Amino acid sequence: RGGATEPPQGRLTGSLLSAATAAATGAALTVSTGLARCGNGATRRIACAATVVSQEARAAPARAGDAALLAQLKEATALLEELTREWEGLAADGRGSGGDMAVTGLVARDNDLRASLRGFPLGDPSETTTVPRHACGDAVVAAHGATTAALIKAELARAEWEVRSSQVLQASSFNLTSSLVNIALLRLRLFDIDGSYEKLQDAVASGGADARLGLLTRYTAQLKAPRHADFLLECADRGPGNASRALLDKMRAVFLKSSYTAKMVCAATKAGSMSEFIFVESRADKLEMGLLDSIEEANPMKPDPPGKLQVPTDLVDLVRIFLLHRVLPLARLCQLLGPDVLSLLLRLRVVQALDGDECRIVEPTEAAAAVAGNNMCCGGFFVVSNVALWPVEDDLLIATDFEQTYSAEDVEPVMYLSEDSLALASGAPRVKASSVLDVCCGSGVQGIVALRYYADSATFVDLNPRALRFVRFNLALNGLSHKATGMYTGSVYDALPVDAGPYDAIVANPPFVPNPYGIASGGGAMYGNGGNTGEEVLAAIVQGAHKMLKPGGRLSTVTMAPNVEGLPGRIEGWYAAGTGTSTASFDALVFRGKPTPAGQYLPTSTSVETHRYQEALRDVGMETISEVVAVIMAGGSGGPNAQLAGEPRPDLWSDQVFLRTVVQNTAADTVGAAAAPASQRQPPPQQTQRAAPAAAPAQRPVDNRGREGCLPGFQPGFFPGYATGPSPGWEETSSELERIALAMAQPPLRAQR
Repeated sequence: RGGATEPPQGRLTGSLLSAATAAATGAALTVSTGLARCGNGATRRIACAATVVSQEARAAPARAGDAALLAQLKEATALLEELTREWEGLAADGRGSGGDMAVTGLVARDNDLRASLRGFPLGDPSETTTVPRHACGDAVVAAHGATTAALIKAELARAEWEVRSSQVLQASSFNLTSSLVNIALLRLRLFDIDGSYEKLQDAVASGGADARLGLLTRYTAQLKAPRHADFLLECADRGPGNASRALLDKMRAVFLKSSYTAKMVCAATKAGSMSEFIFVESRADKLEMGLLDSIEEANPMKPDPPGKLQVPTDLVDLVRIFLLHRVLPLARLCQLLGPDVLSLLLRLRVVQALDGDECRIVEPTEAAAAVAGNNMCCGGFFVVSNVALWPVEDDLLIATDFEQTYSAEDVEPVMYLSEDSLALASGAPRVKASSVLDVCCGSGVQGIVALRYYADSATFVDLNPRALRFVRFNLALNGLSHKATGMYTGSVYDALPVDAGPYDAIVANPPFVPNPYGIASGGGAMYGNGGNTGEEVLAAIVQGAHKMLKPGGRLSTVTMAPNVEGLPGRIEGWYAAGTGTSTASFDALVFRGKPTPAGQYLPTSTSVETHRYQEALRDVGMETISEVVAVIMAGGSGGPNAQLAGEPRPDLWSDQVFLRTVVQNTAADTVGAAAAPASQRQPPPQQTQRAAPAAAPAQRPVDNRGREGCLPGFQPGFFPGYATGPSPGWEETSSELERIALAMAQPPLRAQR
């Protein structure tokens, strides 16, 4: 979503990391850091909740068989925690607290525990690549996650004992480098990014070889750098000063001179749309090959065809670093942007200098000194970008977090630009406005587009303080800082001063991932979590709109709607709740895409989440989800008048022609005229009540996660898929260490004689 408000159904601080299987044979880890896009639906009436909700995920109802499942998981977790303590207390020579050799017994117990969990009806907890971090009200899902965490911690304790033992016993056959990489991966699975980064630095210093090392050092550096407390700190209060704004103007001019526009970027990379740059780590190779093909050197034996695309050479490296998340020599970025601009970006931590194969994170002062000292070599450092820079419309640049930046207690990411963001920017009416309010603003893209094309001033609101750092940076980068009248941290309209508004227009891209009982890890981030039905933040925005809009003012929003045929009725209910009367006049048009069965939407990372999430969707009455762009106009005299506009549109969000020529213009010119008078309208279809289905038997469900990539607005995520997990041969290694320890414990042969 564009931004965040007080998270519905709990302040979910879990990350959006979803995981595929890390096979015992050392298959690739595939942790997904992106937000799954989803919606909601049902013929059953969905509640018109319109308030910001509690700090804890609501408790899910107990289901048949839960007691037995919980007992098995809790027993396994307790045994694994005991095993971890024993590995941690094990002496380097393999002796336990009683003085007996204990390694073989610990290995056997570990194997038995893992074997007992492989047949767990809702999925083997060891197949979850990362420890779940989101608050969850489903007891079975939460217990399953606790078992996963206990498994990883037990494996980590064993791996760290191996390293201690090998160093004390000086085992010549022990591969210290690979063992340190394994520990780093286990810490990564626990989201201990700092610990993982430090272990990888140790692995480089050990002098050994491991094929995973170079890629993982870069990856952890890319995870660690944008989480620094000083990230965009200069933009945290009043935004960049005048000198910095001048440098950002210079930077923007470089991008525009290099034709850094959506049209050129897509043509040069052979991408179908900018959506292909979402979760780019899994697609970067293909996009980069297209980019390099576009600048192939002229061949006199093969003349260029007429009209061949002419791609500026500088565009290639700008796309590589700011969209494909590639590493460049620092000297090359200095050549592109100039030393003064580069020094500013280093100071803001927009880009991060790295040193050597270990990808040591270089402090901005050290990197800037290297640039100033010799801008032809810049100390031999490399550089990565901590932000994605998206070309928007004709000449706007919008910075966001990359999708790798995961949700945690210390950092909530600011969402990348996806189909829903671009759909709202294209579909919102561009009628002249003196003032615009951007709610759930995220990067500020909606308000900035408004300032560029139709608004004199804009106010920005988001619950995430990091979002407002991005807003200030993006305003300065686009030369629009002077048009921002306020930036406020808080939930929806509560963040605004008491005398704020009313506004000519409100644009809102609220969180809309349905996450009943907080089950789905893919709905845990602040910018995605829309509560049990996915509509709780939207409901709060609609409910308060009448106070914040001038007569004739409009609210433009985007969402994935559950059971979209009932959305007009729900909008009328929310609006009435805010005004205190069911006869308050307003008009609303709901443009929607074709509905997708709710059963095909899986913002989940494990089999247990998938199984319980689908049950929870049935509990709250969801049957379908649909892409929606809606426009509400306040005032009038015909009473409440919300209705569906036309027929469902295939791929609504990606149909830019339809959004610009139909949605934008129809909503701008004829919101009131397009809808029939209230007296002539048919009431919204009645939604019949139905009983909740009986609980499904506790059995392992079919894993349908492969279908996620086909769903509207959802793309698979990324972790270092090229990095294999810990070696499966650790039992043999432990046995070898135990044999060495036993041999060393024997008295020397001469002494025996």
